[in-house]
Amino acid sequence: MSNPKGLALHSVSFPVRIFSALLTCISISVIMVFINYVPIAERMENTYYYPLWYSLVIAVLITLAIAIFLILPLSLLTDAVTMSLTRRFKGVAMQVVSIMIGYVLLAGLSGVLFSIFVFRGNTFLYMDAIRQICIMTLIFLGWQYILRAGSYWLKNNTQAKTG
Repeated sequence: MSNPKGLALHSVSFPVRIFSALLTCISISVIMVFINYVPIAERMENTYYYPLWYSLVIAVLITLAIAIFLILPLSLLTDAVTMSLTRRFKGVAMQVVSIMIGYVLLAGLSGVLFSIFVFRGNTFLYMDAIRQICIMTLIFLGWQYILRAGSYWLKNNTQAKTG
């Protein structure tokens, strides 16, 4: 992995996957909570609103369950398939495109599986949940690449200072 372009073409270690799943859950939950938060000045009388911290904890728990039980195992399968396919392509651009296509298919598959198990197959009635899981999967991929690039940079900086 001495080539930074080839950084995207290697499988991700499991601790990086776990940490990127946690960062995905936290970032999605913060965004969801602040989008749905009702300020005190706009609240209706005689209506209970959950505190911001409570909504954040519940959102993190729900997204963490989705990430750990659905996206994380399917990403292992997706990486195995896309890494075997990328070896057949010549050129870094085609290899990166095949990885992106694999993760887009992973997003769709995890959304459909979520709707089958949670909504009893009523996929098109709950498109918001499928859309949210697709966004979670793509953010998960982004965090994986950010963390892997950061560890690559740290490893090269440490070797440059010691060597």
